[in-house]
Amino acid sequence: MKLLVNIIQLAIIMAIVLPILNIWDIDKVDKFCQQIKPGMSKQHYLAQVEQAQVKLATFIDGAVVDGKWQAVVTTRLPFNDQACVTNGVSNIVATTKRVDSFAE
Repeated sequence: MKLLVNIIQLAIIMAIVLPILNIWDIDKVDKFCQQIKPGMSKQHYLAQVEQAQVKLATFIDGAVVDGKWQAVVTTRLPFNDQACVTNGVSNIVATTKRVDSFAE
């Protein structure tokens, strides 16, 4: 019986905490995506990723694909599909857009 009460208490706490954490995580990626502007250098972009403490899920460097690179910042929670996709050429950010459903 005590185990059942503990499980119910944990479920109630998770029902309160997860939605708040979800909103915070999505907002963090949105704010990061708004900070990234075309013309910014790749080094400055990577510094912004580190400063904002967001999850850089994918980074395809330009040495592999004709000087073009792509970076994807996603939410940390696994059930969120929001992402910020940044494309660049050489050492410069070209485009940034927020994507609502992104499959890695």
